[in-house]
Amino acid sequence: MKFGILFRPQDPPDAANIVERWQEILAAAKVAEQAGFDGLFVPEHHMMPDGYPPSPWAALGALAAITERVEIGTTIHLLPFEHPIHVAEHAAMVDVISGGRLRLGCGLGNFPTEFELYGIDPATQVSRFEECIEVVQRAWAGEELDFHGRHFDIKGRITPRPVGAELWLGAMSEPGVRRAARFGCPWPTDPLHNIDVMKHWAEVYRSAGEEYGTSQKLGVNLLRDGWVADSLADVERTWWPHVRADHWFYFKEVPRWVADREPFLQDVTEEDDFKFDRHRIDRLIVGSPDDCIASIRAFQEAIDPDYLILTFRMAAGPDHQRELECIRRFGSEVIPAFRTQDQPLLSRTDP
Repeated sequence: MKFGILFRPQDPPDAANIVERWQEILAAAKVAEQAGFDGLFVPEHHMMPDGYPPSPWAALGALAAITERVEIGTTIHLLPFEHPIHVAEHAAMVDVISGGRLRLGCGLGNFPTEFELYGIDPATQVSRFEECIEVVQRAWAGEELDFHGRHFDIKGRITPRPVGAELWLGAMSEPGVRRAARFGCPWPTDPLHNIDVMKHWAEVYRSAGEEYGTSQKLGVNLLRDGWVADSLADVERTWWPHVRADHWFYFKEVPRWVADREPFLQDVTEEDDFKFDRHRIDRLIVGSPDDCIASIRAFQEAIDPDYLILTFRMAAGPDHQRELECIRRFGSEVIPAFRTQDQPLLSRTDP
């Protein structure tokens, strides 16, 4: 199993220090590669006042330039908002510059205001998304396109082609995971739902892979929020207030929770209803190194993921130095428990 980090380049409330925040992201990226992580990822959303990145391409180029070994990618690039040929070309250039390390995780979007920004009807998001997927896959394969769909008319080919890029498809529903299987793409999960929901969707995804004959191309890339410290009490004091606010935002704004598999969420009506002792169970990777290892093994047993991609620092914290300490400690005290003899960690020195 590989280990990655999903960075959250935000500076609430108004992005006043977003330049400094990005310098911290790049510094953390170097530390993460030295600490033994396998991948570094960035997100995308639009019109967020805290500076949430609206485009991944510059960030991916920067990550490619300052790293040598780790995979770089997105979880999630909002594919319907960009012309698929632009996506195919931008991604190919990042992949070439990085030497084949791009992992482009794509999704179809959640927020109506983002569709309004681009003048796109949300009712067409699924068909537009699927056309974009097809175009990117065919363009990356080097095909001379003569494509005429509901949303795009495309004639020609891209150059250069990617040399090692992978297309991942995010999903937060049964139709979504079946789509990922149908297109033969690895599936990056959401970080929100509990282990029971993840297990159910993973079963649907793998079953669909057998149905479509794509099983050999599939893989579950599990996203989680996490923090390693001396104890659960330390995590609750220094980290939990930040993640609670983040989870409440998505619970309130993205009504895709699976209520029958998330029974305690039925009583949640405000942020304070998220209680650490309950919310962390079967959902977060937190606590001492032994606590984190035990939680990861539980997810392995239930889901058998190919990748575990963690977000440590949330929009509002903890601070940069604590983030670096967490990355180093996770690399030295958690990741080695999951390395086989043929997957040695790199030797590490502080920058």
